[in-house]
Amino acid sequence: MVRTVTKRNRPSLLYSLAHQLRKVLPNVYGVQHVPCLTGTRQKTLAAISKWANEKIDARPIFLLLDVAGSGKSTVAKHMANQWTREKRLLARYFFSRDTATTMSTDSFCSTIADALIAHDERFKVPMEVFKRRPDFGLLSFEELFNGLVINPLEELNRDAILIIDALDECDNEHGSRDKLLNALCSQQYPSSRLHILATGRPELDIK
Repeated sequence: MVRTVTKRNRPSLLYSLAHQLRKVLPNVYGVQHVPCLTGTRQKTLAAISKWANEKIDARPIFLLLDVAGSGKSTVAKHMANQWTREKRLLARYFFSRDTATTMSTDSFCSTIADALIAHDERFKVPMEVFKRRPDFGLLSFEELFNGLVINPLEELNRDAILIIDALDECDNEHGSRDKLLNALCSQQYPSSRLHILATGRPELDIK
């Protein structure tokens, strides 16, 4: 039977299509992914949980590398859900080649900063001071990352976890991925306030 779209049913049909698109299209918060099934990936999840709870000589970055389709994003989503339930100070950014927005680092620093503010309004003060710098629009990616994320954490004496999923799907046409990786590598010291769980395929620049 062929259904005719009339003026009466067109709005509901458009709403349904929009609703389906929201379910399918990825965003940087990882809504397109699902957590691990009960009883699966237990060793990996336990290792990540142990790493996140280390207080002395903790490695700032936990890098989960594997081939496509191995469930890295599922693990990342699972840990995001777990740490949210535990009320940990958490930010996340899920890259994806499916859209221009989710391939880009353009909103990376602001997205992480917004997540911190959502947990604690006090982060807004040092961030706003930083944004008032006259050269703010000329700063490098690493300077923005430090000014909007690292320095506020240090100023408020807070520890946080950052999940970055699918590093290999971050666009590098203009060196964006290189800049992101350099900013992350600069945090590799034990006293870092930021724990970073990153996933990706084992490409040369990521390894």
